[in-house]
Amino acid sequence: MSSNNFPFNQHSNSPNKAPESHRCNDHLEDVLKGISTWPMDVAAPFHTFLECLKSTPGEEPPLYSTTKKTEAPKKD
Repeated sequence: MSSNNFPFNQHSNSPNKAPESHRCNDHLEDVLKGISTWPMDVAAPFHTFLECLKSTPGEEPPLYSTTKKTEAPKKD
């Protein structure tokens, strides 16, 4: 077998650049913070994380942690 049969093992021809974090990484951090707090707050940040994954680049939803802080407390 020649090495040309496996093109996916070849080195990339793209320029060397620093790795970038995924655009939804901050949303994932909100989910992990929600899991590590008591009482757990997972559903809302996870929904926002999924919305980020479904969105197109540049149209990500606002971070759950920032929207949670800016919401006014609800009065009954």
